[in-house]
Amino acid sequence: MSQLDIILVSYNTAEYTKRAIESVYDETKQTDFNIIMVDNNSSDNSVELIAQYFPDVKIIQTGTNLGFAGGVNVGTKASNSEFILLLNPDTVILEGAIDKLMDYAHKTPQSGIWGGITLNNDLSLNPNNARAQLSFKNLLFSALGLSKAFNKSCFFNHDNYGCWDRNSEREVDVITGCFFLTPRSLWEELEGLDETFFMYAEEADYCIRAIKKGYQPRVTPLAKIIHHGGVSETNLSGKMLKLLKGKAELINKHYASWKKPLYKVLLLAHVVNKLMAFNLISLIKKEKITERNEWRTIYNQRKQWLQGYQ
Repeated sequence: MSQLDIILVSYNTAEYTKRAIESVYDETKQTDFNIIMVDNNSSDNSVELIAQYFPDVKIIQTGTNLGFAGGVNVGTKASNSEFILLLNPDTVILEGAIDKLMDYAHKTPQSGIWGGITLNNDLSLNPNNARAQLSFKNLLFSALGLSKAFNKSCFFNHDNYGCWDRNSEREVDVITGCFFLTPRSLWEELEGLDETFFMYAEEADYCIRAIKKGYQPRVTPLAKIIHHGGVSETNLSGKMLKLLKGKAELINKHYASWKKPLYKVLLLAHVVNKLMAFNLISLIKKEKITERNEWRTIYNQRKQWLQGYQ
């Protein structure tokens, strides 16, 4: 049994995947690991490229797009290690980040889930490494645009822990699935990711279920990666429709009956306010017409995403 199995789900991200795997080998010197790449029926040369450059990587071809949760579960069933690391193909490991995250996990075993810091390609901070659970306040401030207007405030932007500069370790509610470490014992106890969530919010669901069992996810600033984000989803509406559907499903699964309609109204209000804003902006800046049309598409499909994955 190795210390760590790294599960990487690919979908038409050949060059990004190659760079991610290269960085794992270059920067991981203290951890005994295996890499399992699950390919969700890519139409590019992902499988051929990775097989050519990395013969030690185990490649599983699903033959269909199972989504992130489904792909990860396929990969973990083929693994046999003490720890499991979910790693996105659009990431780059920096300065021994996996070794540092593993060391942190051994020092804080009761956390159950560990993550690091995500950076943009220019090494500026990408604050989407962790977030808070959905709440009335978070959804309201997002709908009103206050979380964006006051993005450095932990009151108005508690969803992304706005006042946290990411230079200190801390407990969080949700660790993003792009760089997500958990022990096999907890993974098996929770029966992996819930495949109801095709893409987005599956890691939030896992974290919520872990917290209910007494664990508390933690982030260390010592483990840093680059995360490009959304490279397999090229348009705004495609990504947002999946993201909103995932949030609606979280509401369906984890929140009291009286909260569900209220929280979903706030999700819709966020979309309505975005659409109204871009309607006005596009009158002045014609280049914003495309974004306006994207938000119009999202609004027009509200009946589908508001019901979640039901």
